[in-house]
Amino acid sequence: MAIGLQELAVRPIHALSVDRVAEIAGISRGLLFRYFPTKQDYYAAVVGAAARRLLRAAVPDPGDDDPLRGVVRAFVSFIDRHGRNYQALFHGGFGHDPQIREIHENVKTTMTARILDATGTAASTATTMKLRGWWSMVESVAMDRTTDPSVTVDDVVDFAVRTLRPVLT
Repeated sequence: MAIGLQELAVRPIHALSVDRVAEIAGISRGLLFRYFPTKQDYYAAVVGAAARRLLRAAVPDPGDDDPLRGVVRAFVSFIDRHGRNYQALFHGGFGHDPQIREIHENVKTTMTARILDATGTAASTATTMKLRGWWSMVESVAMDRTTDPSVTVDDVVDFAVRTLRPVLT
């Protein structure tokens, strides 16, 4: 997984080669396929590892005075650093794969739960549904920001926090 993640730092997922991964790892292609029966299974495992890395990073600092802002800032900052790969992983051609969609749904569900916790909001079907829609908007704006550096991470965080309050009321 570490090699796949390192490779994603320099190339999009569609250009990730299992032959290259095996070569870097010093193993045969066959051995790699012993653990991952298909190339898609390997990709899904790499995407899962990337998602876990994102979720470990997207938490507020301990003792943060504003946990909501901390969660959003951590996520937007992660996208700022890895936006192209995030886009390719979850919204590119591989994003339609059921395994990849499930991983992306887990990220969205986890981040939604973190926002509920950060705001002290009780979960209900309606609130969770609205919050998931809001989170999709935050994700989209965070990704768009990577193409326009005149919009800062702080701008995105401020916008996200400002637009959340009406969603929750």
